[in-house]
Amino acid sequence: MDLEDQGNQYEVVIIGAGPAALTAGIFLGRANIRVLIIGRLEASGLADASVVANWPGIPEGIGGRELLERMLMQAKQHGAEFVEEDVVHLESIENSEVVRAHFHAQRKNDLLISGGFLVRTASREDYFAQKLLLAHGANYIKTDLPGEVELVGKGVHYCVLCDGAVYKDKPVIVLGNGNLAAEEALQLAAFTKDITLISHSIKFSINEQYQKLLEEKGVKMQIGKVEGFEKEERGVKLLVRLPEESLPSEETPLADGVFVALGVASSMVFAKKLGLEEKNGFLKVNPDMTTNVPGVWGAGLSRGGVNQAIKSAGEGSVAAVGIIKELKGVVQYMDHT
Repeated sequence: MDLEDQGNQYEVVIIGAGPAALTAGIFLGRANIRVLIIGRLEASGLADASVVANWPGIPEGIGGRELLERMLMQAKQHGAEFVEEDVVHLESIENSEVVRAHFHAQRKNDLLISGGFLVRTASREDYFAQKLLLAHGANYIKTDLPGEVELVGKGVHYCVLCDGAVYKDKPVIVLGNGNLAAEEALQLAAFTKDITLISHSIKFSINEQYQKLLEEKGVKMQIGKVEGFEKEERGVKLLVRLPEESLPSEETPLADGVFVALGVASSMVFAKKLGLEEKNGFLKVNPDMTTNVPGVWGAGLSRGGVNQAIKSAGEGSVAAVGIIKELKGVVQYMDHT
């Protein structure tokens, strides 16, 4: 642990590199706050979106990855620093005897007085922050099957709200066996009538209400274990192994697009280490994005809710303004210049 490098001290460290994290970085940088963003753009679910068509002010749409890159560029322009790494460890400096002893010995007690935090990356680099913003998001569960990664954004997707409109009046497949998959299929019904729901397991686990709605919308349902993805000239072909009790299929499922709906995995490891409260597997935060731990905010998909980039960006701005007011000791703060 290199505690000699005081250049690694920041007023705010943001964990994550999605719309919530990057928006907060823009606001904090503009407020002349020393802020560090730690994360990887490709880890954001937005990076997988082939086109974001509902971002205000960009009527022609924009690729998810490009939008993230532009947001990062804007944050850097306003002074935010960026480290492209994963965070592997968090702890309160108050609870770390080694760190406390060092700062006391150096007579540098700013972080101790404010109740600071130690943030360690995968490369074993340590950073110190007065305030933390957890905006690490939640990752879509992937199949990890052959061909999936290569086709992300090129026929394979994870968010109907993000990419469903691309497949207007085209055949699509939803891959998943639970209520989430049923919900995604029903949302797709607003764009196309040719929808096939494939279980990716022995049986479906969908409640009666969803089953009735799927039947009303004419969604076809097929039980089978997908073993891979292949790109065809027209779309994406799924390699499906049918259960023994099923009749042999004459055709391998082919569609213009496939939406994987196996679930969302939140990362609550950090929360547990800091004693943060959680709700349904996500961070529990207040309307102002504060948590039960002083000095820690949460925003974006790390706190669950609607999976929309604009919602996450808005929460990032709310968290940033709250952090700015606390650091500057002011009641009101406005950034409109």
